[in-house]
Amino acid sequence: PLITLQLLSLTLLLLLHRCQPTAALLYRRQSFTWRASLDSCTGIASSLEQSVFSPEEVELMLPSKSEMTTFARHEFCNYPQFLQKVSLTLGLCRVLPSTEHYCNLCTSILPINVLSFGKPIIKQKSNAICCVQIPIVGGLLAKVSPHAADHGCLSFTWHQEKNNITLVTEIAGNYQPALAGSRIPVPYWRNMLYSSTQRLLHEYVMWRFHGSVLKEFEKQCLNNP
Repeated sequence: PLITLQLLSLTLLLLLHRCQPTAALLYRRQSFTWRASLDSCTGIASSLEQSVFSPEEVELMLPSKSEMTTFARHEFCNYPQFLQKVSLTLGLCRVLPSTEHYCNLCTSILPINVLSFGKPIIKQKSNAICCVQIPIVGGLLAKVSPHAADHGCLSFTWHQEKNNITLVTEIAGNYQPALAGSRIPVPYWRNMLYSSTQRLLHEYVMWRFHGSVLKEFEKQCLNNP
């Protein structure tokens, strides 16, 4: 059954891949690397994704550093809104404002709260153009304890060396997926269930998000006098 589940997950990702955005105009993605795991001893999930983009032309006029910081901050803070794109989730998700939190990612057909996000936090990193963290504070896919202050977060960082851009995203902190259950250590079948479904889907979404950010950045470069 787990092998069948993995095949179904991969088939879904391939179908979604056909809806990917058009190729970049000014930049080419040189690499996309990722690693993700669920620690059976703690039930905590983590991931790290990195895309390296290089310009097609050696000389490329870029916006100023302050403009790039503002742009990156806007894109990262609006990650929850990215999740409701029809080309990504086929219209099955929508993002709603929340009085209790910052916003909720919900299903479109039934009022199911998939993930709740806290207000984005701007972090300072000396070697980065921009760094934003979005707390995970609840939802169907998250196991939240009322006695814990840290339920994990999504971290977004923009690095730049000359015209080369590196985007790094992470699941950081103490995020515990609901699929892991409440037993510690996490049962093997639950670890496999998470690894075969939510883990793969998350990596695909981040791959798409990295590409979307660069596509929007290219538009800004083209509009830069």
